[in-house]
Amino acid sequence: MKPVYSLFIAGLLSFASLPLWANVDIQTWQTSKGAKVMFVAAPELPMLDIQVVFDAGSARDGDKWGLASLTTTLVGTRTAAMTEEQINARTNELGAQIGGDVDRDKATFSLRTITREGVLQPALDLFKTSLTQSRFDPEIFERERQRTLVGLRQQQHSPESLAQNAFWKNLYGDHPYAHPVSGTVATVEQLKLKDVQAFYQRYFVAANATIAIVGQLDVKQAKQIAENLTATLPQGEKPQALPQPQAVSSVKREIVPFDSSQTYFRMGQIGVARGDADYYALFLGNHLLGGSGFGSLLMEEVREKRGLVYGVGSGFAPMRVAGPWVSYLSTKNASALEAEKVVRSTIETFLKSIDDTHFEAIKENLVGGFPLRIDSNAKISGYIAMIGYYGLPLDYLEQFPKRIQALSKQEVLQAWRKHFDLSKQVTVMVGQPA
Repeated sequence: MKPVYSLFIAGLLSFASLPLWANVDIQTWQTSKGAKVMFVAAPELPMLDIQVVFDAGSARDGDKWGLASLTTTLVGTRTAAMTEEQINARTNELGAQIGGDVDRDKATFSLRTITREGVLQPALDLFKTSLTQSRFDPEIFERERQRTLVGLRQQQHSPESLAQNAFWKNLYGDHPYAHPVSGTVATVEQLKLKDVQAFYQRYFVAANATIAIVGQLDVKQAKQIAENLTATLPQGEKPQALPQPQAVSSVKREIVPFDSSQTYFRMGQIGVARGDADYYALFLGNHLLGGSGFGSLLMEEVREKRGLVYGVGSGFAPMRVAGPWVSYLSTKNASALEAEKVVRSTIETFLKSIDDTHFEAIKENLVGGFPLRIDSNAKISGYIAMIGYYGLPLDYLEQFPKRIQALSKQEVLQAWRKHFDLSKQVTVMVGQPA
């Protein structure tokens, strides 16, 4: 499904101002076929946002790397009754936005439409048909497969892409998270139409779905929409749980020679899964260390004091099972090893103590800016889809700023010392580090 952006919707959103939500009232239930539904009534605008999330990310590729990504691209390009051109024309006619995305954990399909009579139901019908009644045309399959291959070949000439892929591979080894979401040239060349059809039938089922609905609806309408969306999906079943990844046992380094004036650097380790009790403290600590731009220690030490880089940062990516923590930068080849030393020394200093003033400033920034994270229907639908998919508490959005506010320096340091180990880091450099 390709997003089609409506001028009407863009105009409406440009002058509409949503209130900053202090509390998000999430209601949840299951459809008759077992899909989890998360609903938030948002009466302020005549809009509806829906996300349907399947446990069908690239971690489910098996040995057919790139299969989840290619399947997600092809879903909704054709149905039994409509061609690709007819679907695109109808989407434009309704002024709706329909899109699909995929990552390692999940495949997500979204609808944005106005709730005006004469538009809402046709948009819902089109979304349902595209999602649940897809047919995979051989010509479209081959076109998208070739397009994927072009992109993958271009990545082979991108040092940043090479660094990212090498980091995941070195960090996760044989785990399903290790390979690139889009696969490799070698694996995508082997994909067949029947592989896509089998993947769609296995994973795009009601029991494997989470539906997030935010908009100008009441609960009764939301229940009708959720039931209708899953009515023609097979009930199916959830896939088996992913295996737990194993951390590396010592420092692991890879330098990938690349003809470039810059060296692209990644250093990190396996972090925590989504929902881990220590995530609040780790998240706050990362903002201090490298997650807050010019307010972070890494930016101060690596850029401001030494001028080694234009930008440097770090971040956690909690996932279904433990996702990575990674620090990243690019710098001149001649300064790559010095930049690495500064990153490591900055982390060592951070793990020993935290400055009081900096700690309070970062905390105030996070808590004060939190309402901006949920100031639109689209953002809320993304959050409640995450809450539903990962099984987080329904009051997660309400509790997040409170939990951040309540943290002490000692709690942050304790969590970091518990989960972080500089002797078990994976480092990747792509370029010609001197």
